[in-house]
Amino acid sequence: MSAPSEGVVHRQHQLENGLVISAEIDPQAVSAACGFFVDTGARDEPSGLMGVSHFLEHMAFKGSGELTGEAIDKAFDNLGLDHNAWTSAEATAFWIHARPERLLEGFPVLATLLRPELRGQDLEDERKVILEEIAMYEDEPFWVLIEGLLERYYAENGLGHRVLGTNTTVGGISREAMSSYHMERYGPNNMMLAAAGNVDFEALIKLAESHTSHWTSAPGRPVRQSPIHQQVAFEVEKENLAQQYIVLMMPAPDRKHPKYEAASMLMQVLGGSESDLLHWDLVDPGLAEHASASHDMRDGSGEFVCWAVSDPARAEEVESRLRTQLQGLRNNISHDALSRVRARVATAAALHGELPRGRMSRIGRRWLSHRDWVSIEDEVERIQKVTMEDLHEILDEWSLEPQAVGRLRPAV
Repeated sequence: MSAPSEGVVHRQHQLENGLVISAEIDPQAVSAACGFFVDTGARDEPSGLMGVSHFLEHMAFKGSGELTGEAIDKAFDNLGLDHNAWTSAEATAFWIHARPERLLEGFPVLATLLRPELRGQDLEDERKVILEEIAMYEDEPFWVLIEGLLERYYAENGLGHRVLGTNTTVGGISREAMSSYHMERYGPNNMMLAAAGNVDFEALIKLAESHTSHWTSAPGRPVRQSPIHQQVAFEVEKENLAQQYIVLMMPAPDRKHPKYEAASMLMQVLGGSESDLLHWDLVDPGLAEHASASHDMRDGSGEFVCWAVSDPARAEEVESRLRTQLQGLRNNISHDALSRVRARVATAAALHGELPRGRMSRIGRRWLSHRDWVSIEDEVERIQKVTMEDLHEILDEWSLEPQAVGRLRPAV
């Protein structure tokens, strides 16, 4: 591995209870960030508890013991901390970002989030908030289509779970079920603490020992099963919709594939910006309002996704052109296009690491997926080394024939 940026040092330490602490320390930075990354997400939930990871994330901010939700908010605000949390299909994270001296002062409150009390009234109040959030997403056409498509594409596999859950599952999650899920997944051996920026690493270790050493090991999430992708044609109509949405999906490399960068850049060449193939074929001539492609990577699975939004009268032509672009991609990749994508992706990686919060998030995500650390410099170097032959190897290994097709159209 190449060394990190000048002045930046990577340090790692493991507490006796199994909690890993990994940090990129930059004494020249004017801020610092740290966060807990928990190795569990929507795909790891029992189907009847779909949404419990996200629900638990919300409940973490409602407090524990004498510390109420209001007290947590005031504590963070008094210290001037930027703070938040998120839940995905495969992880849950809680983080803070602040001036260096304030970060350490805020750490005890951050640690408290990982051990919520799950008070009964708080649970009912937050249940209403999440049900409203679900209703809000039901008004978003793209999410209606993509969630319905993923449910069918992954069938019985947890990768088809909705992060927010459904009205039925969220409505039925009890305090006992959530507490049991928390005890099973939130052990120090199933999470890590990432930090970046102007961090006093020794002081952070002492704080972590003081506030987390009593946390005991837990079983953790179940072993993730490899999915069997289904052949799917999913069509749905929606009231008060003026446009038609089309999504084409097919299996793709997962995040541990040796050439996952090439797979992602392949989709960038197809539809990653206003200079790529789908834009010039569909958007520029006015056939579609939007057209793009992406490579979504997961643990043990991945998807190539190609989608467009257009006038319903042009939907068939738009879908036909999407399919034509997929099948003709090998012959349409130019060295100039690859060069542009390399530059764009490398810049995006560098910019993401510009702030300690971005570096902290990158450390945590990498640990969850690979249990290691890679410098931004190494990452950018790998991106710059992707060749035309690498893209062709991905095309040799992975078919771009859509396996799942979703269409969302206005109700007649």
